[in-house]
Amino acid sequence: MSLWRDEWLDTMESGIQAYGTQFHTGNSVLDTILTAKGMYCDKHGITFTCVTDGKLLDTLSLVDLCTIFGNALDNAIDYSASITDPAKRLIHVTVSKKKGFLFIRVENYFEGELRFEGELQATTKDDPYFHGYGLKSIKYAVSKYSGTMTVGAENNWFGLNLLIPIVPGASPNKTLTS
Repeated sequence: MSLWRDEWLDTMESGIQAYGTQFHTGNSVLDTILTAKGMYCDKHGITFTCVTDGKLLDTLSLVDLCTIFGNALDNAIDYSASITDPAKRLIHVTVSKKKGFLFIRVENYFEGELRFEGELQATTKDDPYFHGYGLKSIKYAVSKYSGTMTVGAENNWFGLNLLIPIVPGASPNKTLTS
């Protein structure tokens, strides 16, 4: 791990330790991301819950782990913050094993209809020139592990679903080009 990443994680962890919102999933990087996002949600009236087995993520590189969860949670938080009814500001994260696959689901309460550009959801931001790269980045990260990504909305819930084959004995590729 590079020095700047170590310093960044150390800074985030020390800032987080001052607060009670902490996650313990079995993956320290995921814990840091979830705790930081959870603190933001607490501050902005968003209910944020997780059922995660972070040990399942050990084969993902640090860059891919941050890409997947950073972008997915930023998208869910941005949308949830726009909802006027605080009771509907809901985000849930699941990380589990299903039939030989790593299953990641990030879901949030959703009102409206999904619009797609190709196979990806279109950005809802006002300036699409500077936005719309989060889902593309997630899809690229997941594809490196021969995984798949789907998005959809049903019964007022938006869901981002990722399936990645679990390869016994696989180790993460910790290069910046991974």
